[in-house]
Amino acid sequence: MRTHTASLLLTALLTPACLAQSSLPAIFVANEGNLEGSVSSLLVESDGSLTFIDRVITGSRSTTSQPCPGCNSYAIDLSPNGRYLATSHASGNGPENFTIYEVASDASLSIVEVITVPQGGLDLAWVRDDLLAVCITDLSGSNELRLYNWDGVSQQLTLADADVSGSFLTSVAVHPSGRWIVCNDSFANTARVYEVNGDQAALNQTIGFGVYGVSIAFSPDGSFAYAAGGISAGGHAFAGFSFDDSSGMLSELPGSPFTSPGSSPKGFAFSTDGQLLFVSHGSDATIRSFSLDAGGVPTSLGTSFDVGLQGTLQGMDTLEGRLFAMDDSTAIDGVSGAYSFDINPITGALTPVAGSPVPTLGISPNDVVAWDPASDCLPDFTGDGVLNFFDVSAFINAFNANDPSADLNDDGAWNFFDVSLFINAYNAGCP
Repeated sequence: MRTHTASLLLTALLTPACLAQSSLPAIFVANEGNLEGSVSSLLVESDGSLTFIDRVITGSRSTTSQPCPGCNSYAIDLSPNGRYLATSHASGNGPENFTIYEVASDASLSIVEVITVPQGGLDLAWVRDDLLAVCITDLSGSNELRLYNWDGVSQQLTLADADVSGSFLTSVAVHPSGRWIVCNDSFANTARVYEVNGDQAALNQTIGFGVYGVSIAFSPDGSFAYAAGGISAGGHAFAGFSFDDSSGMLSELPGSPFTSPGSSPKGFAFSTDGQLLFVSHGSDATIRSFSLDAGGVPTSLGTSFDVGLQGTLQGMDTLEGRLFAMDDSTAIDGVSGAYSFDINPITGALTPVAGSPVPTLGISPNDVVAWDPASDCLPDFTGDGVLNFFDVSAFINAFNANDPSADLNDDGAWNFFDVSLFINAYNAGCP
């Protein structure tokens, strides 16, 4: 007979448990490389320096003519609870893999699931801890936005939904609420917004914009979205949109598309407070800093960092006060790997932390995702940043409904240990 949750909340003991997530800030890097695919983990020390921890190889081959579904680890994302990484692979020769990794408390990695699809994906993003969105990109066939259910107990991915999404699907972004997904069709210069209901996605809006749309990203609070224009529209353009969370509608910002002093905008990162926008560029391999006003309109701050040869600057991500960027080649400057920068919050200037860049020990670091355990407030069940009665009530409701969010130790059972974890975390508070 099941004990009533209210009693458990009053009587649970302080029982320790181990959650699968890095206990320290870390970055995780997808290493592309035509002859190999791998993922590296590096800890972020208190001074911002990086310490290499682990590398897991997902595939290798002697020539690019050989099929290798696990080569070219391309896009990477981390589940909101920090327990699982996902990577896409873009080997360009036959079927491709999607790979799931479990993250240990020391940031080391182990592969727990691999699925193979006929055509690979250029991007992916976790919608929730139990739902993964992926791009299926096919120049000669159907491009799809797919949703996969993730079962953390059986550690299996299961296809839940597939939606045809244009002629060249290259980027996907998930709104912070988890309710909305936006993906771009580069060939059609459009973005599509989908509403997520359970494990299904329904098209909500298709909007055109005046750039090619290499990639698309939401601001930290989800109020704005930006699309990089690459070499299109003069080679200096990126589009900006406001986003209405209630209707799921994008609206182009006044003055969009905007002009960057860098050549071929390709990707974005944001300061954690949403005040600064960092734009990566392909042709001149620079990171350019912009301020964002209250309406999301960017203004160039005139500060930049150049990693070297054209095309060598790859993915970026941020933690509070720091930016991480990938340099995939030693050409020109003789260095490559993972950069860690201190961010000047006023000028947007980027100062490399001593020792940067740190080798990832993989071929061609391509994409990066950052993790800060302090940002994962386990007992904040309402997501409002405040711990109170409403979080306790939300946990009780989720627990009684056997909701995966209340299975805090991820063992497939809802019992004393989950309640104990909640009590410990609640009493400890959140930053």
